[in-house]
Amino acid sequence: MVPTVCVWAGFSLATGAVAAQQVIELPLEDRILEADFSEVYRVGNGDREWELFSYVSAVSFDARGNLHISDLVGDELRVVIVDPSGSLVAAFGRRGDGPGEFREANQAFALADGRTVVPDKGHLAYHVFDSEGAFERMVRFPGVGPRHDLPAGMTPSANPRIRRADRDGTFLSRVISVWDVRRQTNTTAGRISIKPGPREVARVEFEGEEAREVPLFRAPGSPDDRVKFHFAPLPNGCVAFSDSTAYAVRIVAPAGNVDRILTRPFPVRPWDERNRRAFANSLRTRLERESAESRHRAEMLGLFGGVEALEARLDDLDLPGEVEIIDALDTDWEGRIWVLRTPADGFPDLDIVGAFQSAVGGRPNTLPPTRPGPVDLITAEGRYIGTLAEARMPAAFGPGGLVAYVELDAFDVPTVVVKRVSGAIQE
Repeated sequence: MVPTVCVWAGFSLATGAVAAQQVIELPLEDRILEADFSEVYRVGNGDREWELFSYVSAVSFDARGNLHISDLVGDELRVVIVDPSGSLVAAFGRRGDGPGEFREANQAFALADGRTVVPDKGHLAYHVFDSEGAFERMVRFPGVGPRHDLPAGMTPSANPRIRRADRDGTFLSRVISVWDVRRQTNTTAGRISIKPGPREVARVEFEGEEAREVPLFRAPGSPDDRVKFHFAPLPNGCVAFSDSTAYAVRIVAPAGNVDRILTRPFPVRPWDERNRRAFANSLRTRLERESAESRHRAEMLGLFGGVEALEARLDDLDLPGEVEIIDALDTDWEGRIWVLRTPADGFPDLDIVGAFQSAVGGRPNTLPPTRPGPVDLITAEGRYIGTLAEARMPAAFGPGGLVAYVELDAFDVPTVVVKRVSGAIQE
């Protein structure tokens, strides 16, 4: 087990004061780790009726090692909980207006104590279920009164969010886009505008009748910044995040200040003409492969004019000034930070079809990249453990080295595979 201790230093970023920040430069040369990812079980192959999954939008573990699976069947969310042997614990969820029924929900999150929390934009509330899948209560989104009558688009707390459950019964949340709906008085006419959300992470507490969102930190830069924003919870209320094209992982203390920056001195690669052309060609290859291998993805591409129409637009991609080095970031239950790097001669993962599915079908596209790459393991204190030379980023981490992956067959039918990490990673 790797202990994580966050020491408060300096002043909160929210005050605008300069915080004391320790910059730790990690080694440039990779130390290759040998690790065994042994399979524990897999569900979703259809041998049992309850594991006929349609679209897995999220997976997460609780402290007992139970896996909570979010499955979207059309626009209806179903939650499946399986134990560490892969046996069914509970399956629940359906559309409706009654207690524990969803109006507009697409993801569920496991809390460490075994409860499941489901954000529901239609109800403007969180549904809370116990460890056996029985409905406990509903907690209103922040700022939503008991008799709210505003459309979801006019309620700030319903703006789309990326949520990450921590180990302490709360969420981390970031607004990814802001919807502004204006209606004319006494008519059905109106207008809607969508803007990028602020580069801010809040802590969400929902133990009362109404949830609270407490701003934790705001990253530098404009909301229009196209660089990926990664964040994940650490023990003791700390957070790890990355928001630049360089290799820089920032550790945020519970008070909201960045007190440590972990860097690796990789050379910067500009988006010059050569790299732009190579990236466009790699995307063309991916689109053609996915169209040939997956009927469902081919149909989605057809809605946007097909592969040829999209390929014609790839040369006009609006890219930031430099190739991003960090492509994904997450943390495990022992407090280690997993960093998926963009390969030295490759490019960030861009799932065009997945983005279309999210935009058109309302299906969240928050699972990590499927392509393998070098994955660094580091600690919040600044110790470089080593690098997995060619690995996929897990979709979820559980206690005792458990990890989960979502795999798709040629028809986009998902299977969830749970493995256990052993070897050098568990040092």
